[in-house]
Amino acid sequence: MEYDEISVESSDRGVTIVLDRPEKKNALTGTTFAEIGDAVETAVADGDTGVVTIRGAGGDFSAGVDLNNVPGWIDQKPLEVREQLEEIHEVLDLLETVDVPVVAALEGYVLGGALELAISCDLRVATRDATFGLPESKLGLAINYGGAQKLPGLIGEGMTKRLIMTGENIDAGRAHEIGLVEELVDGDELDDAVTRLERTLAEKPRYVHGFAKRQVRSVRPPTVEEGMQQAIHHAIAAYQEEETQQRSLEALDE
Repeated sequence: MEYDEISVESSDRGVTIVLDRPEKKNALTGTTFAEIGDAVETAVADGDTGVVTIRGAGGDFSAGVDLNNVPGWIDQKPLEVREQLEEIHEVLDLLETVDVPVVAALEGYVLGGALELAISCDLRVATRDATFGLPESKLGLAINYGGAQKLPGLIGEGMTKRLIMTGENIDAGRAHEIGLVEELVDGDELDDAVTRLERTLAEKPRYVHGFAKRQVRSVRPPTVEEGMQQAIHHAIAAYQEEETQQRSLEALDE
């Protein structure tokens, strides 16, 4: 199937979804997430797919949400914004619940919504020159793709607050140290590292991975899903602030 903002590659191990807007540093839109969801569902429908990998084209995973959409949010009705965000949440939930393991291959920028996409994957492999961060606070935006709810289970509450509240980036070494990524490799080793992991995962029965994902997810606090809904309210509130609009326009001009 042909897509506008992603491309899909198949191998004997499984399927690779490539965020394919390198001229925009693979900035994410609602279309991007919808296409990811469709590609994952298609891959899972094929009983031979052993693993799904998500990566970016052009040396970056993704610089985050496409800011070109931000100025228009103020003109949308809250229910329209809610519907858009819920559709994105459904795609992120799909990644966490399908029996097929999902790997994020990370390099370059892994920022904002892209970091939230990455933590919705099961495992993360990153290059040493990758950069991680949640810059939303600099724009007056609320975290709304699950980062605030899911990161504490990975890196603790304190580090989660630091990333969100300061908006500062961290390097891959620090990301590995705090448990944000599971494997760290040199840039020229990424493909081989991902291939090894894919083969290790794909040789196991899919149902075993499904059991593991459900068991691990079962210990997540029940307030995570409630918090995801709260995040939508916060996102809508932030969109209405004049300062958010101004900061977003200034970021586009940079």
